[in-house]
Amino acid sequence: MKARRWQERIAPGIIYFVLASLAVIVVYPFIHVIAVSFSGRGEALRSGFHFFPRDVQWTAYRELLNYPFIWSGYSNTIFRMVVGTALTLLVTVCAAYPLSRPDFPVKRLLTLLLLFTMIFDGGIVPHYLLMKDLHLLNSLWVYVLPTAANAFQVLVMLSFFRSLPDALIEAARIDGARDIGILFRIVLPLSIPPLVTIGLWSMVHHINAFMDNLLYVTDQSKFVLQQVVRQILIENKVDPFTTATNMIPPAPESLKMASVIVCTLPVLVVYPFLLKYFEKGTMIGSVKG
Repeated sequence: MKARRWQERIAPGIIYFVLASLAVIVVYPFIHVIAVSFSGRGEALRSGFHFFPRDVQWTAYRELLNYPFIWSGYSNTIFRMVVGTALTLLVTVCAAYPLSRPDFPVKRLLTLLLLFTMIFDGGIVPHYLLMKDLHLLNSLWVYVLPTAANAFQVLVMLSFFRSLPDALIEAARIDGARDIGILFRIVLPLSIPPLVTIGLWSMVHHINAFMDNLLYVTDQSKFVLQQVVRQILIENKVDPFTTATNMIPPAPESLKMASVIVCTLPVLVVYPFLLKYFEKGTMIGSVKG
């Protein structure tokens, strides 16, 4: 009896220890980034672990926010987040709802075409030539139009629409509602969890994306925040600016870590408010079909 009690205590203890270790492994890099970003030049250049800043200074953040392309990168990223997410939700709903209706013609063929686009891709060169022919190079619209339609997100939304009872839509039609009215008054209010999930996926994609910036945009005033941060982290483009405007410039490591914090702020601010809908929408899209 005592041996069984010890076994019942040891097993949860091991599980909690493993989970706590994983939490430390995941959280520590973020703590290290914050500590180095607020550290002075000498402390930031010190090797080893950083759990808290010993010499607290705001120099890195002050110089980073004075860097001219940070604000243009923020505005361009916010533009692609807002406009890109809105376009993605609009296209996703307009594509998934007709395909979910049993009386829609050639819906099987169109669904197969969606699956085809998930498996095969044209490649970088055809994409570049297409953007060039559409006159989207060095334009902010090159960030949002090519990614407005996402086959995976359409299939997730299609799965949710198919899970709605047909009797609900038939009752609305008997009451005289048209398809547009059914969509906006009945279907969409019931679709908030998957819509928030897809919107959050789209927002995170637009926050993290910089490859399209590398391929299609050469005007630095139209660079997104990730590309500006990439220049700071990899190419050290901010160093000549800080050296020219400061007698004692901040350490490069402090500037890099501060840029990481500035870049992750949008997700940290938005994600906690959408977590409840995100979890529910993910389960709906993955379980029902």
